[in-house]
Amino acid sequence: MALIRSCRRVTELLVICWFCSMLVACVAPTAQSSPTATPAALPATPIPTPVTATALLQDALAAVEIGDDETAANLLSQVVQLFPGAPETNTARLLLARSFADRGRWTSTVEVLRPLLQNPATPTYAPALFLTARAHEAAGMHEAAVATYAQYEALNTPLAPYAAIRAAAQLKVLNRLVEAEASYVRAADGELAAGQRAAAYEQAMALAIDQGRSETALMYAQAILSFASQSDYRARILVRAADLYAAAGDVTRANALRREALAAFAGPETVAVVDALRATGDMLLDPFAAAQAYRSVERWNDVIAMLDLAIANAQNPAEALRQLGLARRALGDFNGALSDLAAARDQAPDSDTGRQAALDWIQTYGQSGAVAEAAALYQQYAAEQPSDPRAPVALDRAAQLYDRLGESTAATTIRLTLGQQYPTTSLGIAALHRVALQRFDNGDLAGAGDLWRMLAERGQGIGQALGAFWAGRVAQQLGEEGATTLFQQVLQAAPESYYAARAAEELNAVPVGTIPIDSPISDDDWSAAIAWIQHWSDDEADPMLAGVAERARLLREVGLYSEAQGEWLDGLRRAGETPISLLELARYAYQEKMIYPALLAAERIARLAPAEAGPLPLALQRLRFPTPYAAIVQREASRFGVDPLLLYALIRQESLFNPTATSWVGARGLTQVMPDTGRGIAQNLGISEFNLDDLYRPYLSIRFGAFYLGRRIGDMSGSLHGALAAYNGGLGNAQRWAGGNLVADPDRFVETIDFSETRHYVWAVYAFYGVYRGLYAS
Repeated sequence: MALIRSCRRVTELLVICWFCSMLVACVAPTAQSSPTATPAALPATPIPTPVTATALLQDALAAVEIGDDETAANLLSQVVQLFPGAPETNTARLLLARSFADRGRWTSTVEVLRPLLQNPATPTYAPALFLTARAHEAAGMHEAAVATYAQYEALNTPLAPYAAIRAAAQLKVLNRLVEAEASYVRAADGELAAGQRAAAYEQAMALAIDQGRSETALMYAQAILSFASQSDYRARILVRAADLYAAAGDVTRANALRREALAAFAGPETVAVVDALRATGDMLLDPFAAAQAYRSVERWNDVIAMLDLAIANAQNPAEALRQLGLARRALGDFNGALSDLAAARDQAPDSDTGRQAALDWIQTYGQSGAVAEAAALYQQYAAEQPSDPRAPVALDRAAQLYDRLGESTAATTIRLTLGQQYPTTSLGIAALHRVALQRFDNGDLAGAGDLWRMLAERGQGIGQALGAFWAGRVAQQLGEEGATTLFQQVLQAAPESYYAARAAEELNAVPVGTIPIDSPISDDDWSAAIAWIQHWSDDEADPMLAGVAERARLLREVGLYSEAQGEWLDGLRRAGETPISLLELARYAYQEKMIYPALLAAERIARLAPAEAGPLPLALQRLRFPTPYAAIVQREASRFGVDPLLLYALIRQESLFNPTATSWVGARGLTQVMPDTGRGIAQNLGISEFNLDDLYRPYLSIRFGAFYLGRRIGDMSGSLHGALAAYNGGLGNAQRWAGGNLVADPDRFVETIDFSETRHYVWAVYAFYGVYRGLYAS
């Protein structure tokens, strides 16, 4: 009713304006004309811009995009009330109905949809029918829902399988199980995301089992296995099929499927399979695979039993011995573990397994109490096997053991050796950087600079960038020449890194992008991206992706947002490692303003591109670093004193622009606001009717994120590094790392962060900020 009253007020105002203008025209005095006088120009009368259905609908669509349902519904209601015969009205009705459905107002949904069901020839008829069926579902009108979904399915649209799935669920409630099973199978036989197809077959399988038709259920299991590729899921379906044979008394066929399940995935899903195979005395059980399954749930005694059997059968004897030693160690039997690990090492000393067993033996020896001896043996291993990829690991472990013993000089010496010998490995980079920072903090700038220059000269990629950046910092402080050259080297070595963003600042050469953040990717840019891929890939695009995009669009049209997301993600699965297919999927998603799957596709292309392909084309860069919700981002960033490009960088790191993102700790939405933090922000902003699901609305998430980041910038005296650390790790921790509210040296501040997640968060967001600044006009 509030929406209707709002529309009436708009109508009344228009009428009053017209009436007043007529009244003024009638009563205004008229000047007498003179044959000789030049008529004086009348003052211009402002003409109000007329409200049009098109303008209202466009504004409503903009509100829908940012999740502002109340504003969208208000505007859509105006279209319906003020322009009942306009071409835009049917679309407005459909969107208004979906808005009501999203908010659980199903009676209003049905009322708004009713006129759309009068003419099956209109494009809004099919989605209106689907939404009506959903309304019947919500109202518990199961028979009506089934009948309406049947009507929809008969239209044979791309969503027919989804209608069949929903109808099947209603038929189950009505206990019409045979019809429900048939409906699930009909859905699974159609075109839809693989996950939905598998789920439909599983439902049909369960119904067939409930009705005592095991053979039919097995047929459905085979149908799933014909396309399911994920190993743990395949194992789960095989286990279900095996259980059906076992229930029917066919142990032979049951065990055959159990062995197949174990071969597909030796993990928690197949522990019960191993138990069943052992219980039935199956002679074909793979004991080594059985040990892996038991190992995944830490049933160490069973692991030992199976490995003993594998060794007796001469099955992977060296690796079985190694794992046997690790299992004994897990039970606290260090002597037995050392014996088994030594046997594995000596059985094939130059093999990969033998060398890993040697390293495991040293680790176990140290855990048994011989810490100093283990440290020395790790050094010996690295000296004897310098080309082995485990050599850096051995040196790193030796340094850690000396730290535990309090022998910091020995630990530092080993880290120097590790960094100098393996400067391209992550462990070598970290070791050399750690020692260099110690020298830096102790005032030995020249010594620190020498180590960082070594990384700059011998490192690669991010390691080289790190070394060159810090070497440049030291050169600056010592007043030496070469700082500029070193900072420029950073930009070449890792142009999208934190160090590149900071090097540009030190050079006073922060790139200034020219692309307006609200401008679309041009056709020329898309064409350039296609040409770039075709230079290094001959693959052709998958024609099925058009169907994926259409189903995703139609699913959103009827409010099935998670199913739509599932179609996009299934599109990524279909595209696989084919660059041109990934680009096509990204373009479809971008056109539908589905930023998250477009970004994922672009990232995969960037990963697949060979080094000789050259720089990524602009379209791909913009897909990887997108700028959706431009108006709201600019408005809220300005409101709370945040650079909009920094806010975009934060959103990219927090959620990859997935509005429905939810972290394992409960953070929600684009800016990943925690529930308690959200409640506090709502109170600060005077938002009284706030619920946690509002954090999934882009406009509110952006507002809350901008507010919170702006507050943290103020709390940390304007430091972006400090603010980002506070955003992720908490204000109290950021102040602890800074020693107060002032960050004197941003780079050294980040190094002091003792939460690995927060440290990498600051590096990542600031790196993205650097890329955004180089692409877009702020």
